[in-house]
Order: sequence, then structure tokens, then C-alpha cells
Amino acid sequence: MPTELFIYYRAAAHQAAAITAAVGSMHSALRLEMPELRVRLLRRPLVNDAGEHTWMETYALDPISHPAGVDASCAKLIERHAANWSDLRSGPRHQELFEACA
Repeated sequence: MPTELFIYYRAAAHQAAAITAAVGSMHSALRLEMPELRVRLLRRPLVNDAGEHTWMETYALDPISHPAGVDASCAKLIERHAANWSDLRSGPRHQELFEACA
């Protein structure tokens, strides 16, 4: 089963536009390096008690050309790009791999 990568983190609500722009730029750069990479950016609609949104990035690869899915080298590439806007986040990025089952 191919794996997909899910990354979540928090950022102050007032950083929403900056996060959206930074991740959009990162996704564009990643797609230049890996055109088959499928990406999404999601945000919880509610702000927590600390005034933060929780954000989620998802990454998947075409299972025909990449039957194993996202691997460690792809995850490292994503994190290298994400380091460019680490000042916008409130804390660390958390990575989790899931297998696509259906």
C-alpha cells in the first residue's frame, strides 16, 4: 500500500495569510522538483485558547509511478522547504505516515 504524509502544526491566527502564502510557494517549488506530488493545505476552522489555528499539509504520490508512496527522501525534501518559513509557526511540525487503503 502506498503511504501518504500528513504534517500538522500550529500558528497564531494572525499569521493565516502568511502561512497560506508560504505554503503555497513551497508547494509550487516542490511540484517543480516532483511534478507527480499531490499536495493539500487544510486548516481547522476554530482558533484554540492560545489564539492559534491548527494546520495540516497532506502529500501523496501517484501510486502507479510510485507504488511505495511518499518515502523518507520526499519527507526530507518537504522539511527542507518548510524550514524557510519556520518563523511563522508556533511550534514544531509533526509528521505522520498513513497507508492508502481505498
